[in-house]
Amino acid sequence: MTDYAQYDDTQLVELLQKRDTLAYTEIYTRFWPTLFRHALRMLRDEDDATDVVQDIFVVLWEKAAALNLSGSLAGYLYRATRNRVIDRIARHKLEQQYLNSLEDYLKQGAPLADEALIASELAQRIEMEVAKLPKKMQRIFSMRQEAQHSYREIAESIGTTEGNVKKQLYNAMKLMKSKFHVLFLMGLWYVLIFLYRHFF
Repeated sequence: MTDYAQYDDTQLVELLQKRDTLAYTEIYTRFWPTLFRHALRMLRDEDDATDVVQDIFVVLWEKAAALNLSGSLAGYLYRATRNRVIDRIARHKLEQQYLNSLEDYLKQGAPLADEALIASELAQRIEMEVAKLPKKMQRIFSMRQEAQHSYREIAESIGTTEGNVKKQLYNAMKLMKSKFHVLFLMGLWYVLIFLYRHFF
């Protein structure tokens, strides 16, 4: 059996371009620890660092056939890791800016540009996502949004506790936020405003 650990990086890349899974595994084993430490030094968070490096290797495999390195494999992986870390930091900062803006808005009630149009479009999207929620969660959501029932009224109506109602709404909000975060980061700001207005 071939010992892939004996191959140099250039040979491994050539095999990787041919979709050789053992070459990919050797590259993964060889570079994961150092790339993880590299990402961790910049991010200072093990989960974030793990996600970054995992993404690097996913992309490496997906683009293996078209991989065309101008330098060493190590240099390519280090640059890719650094760039992804920078993107992640920038995205987190942007998200935090929107969350801070949301907090200011909720405190001050400042008007939003084109708020009516945005609210209308988001309402349609939210209705589509609400329809995908579990039935019990949908009912609680509807009672809170459409009928403006209190937590106590909802709890009495469906035979549960106020704590469970709050938990259901919290879980629903988390689901909604994750859906819209994937669709568009900018929308997160308006979605949160919509949800806070109607449900909290």
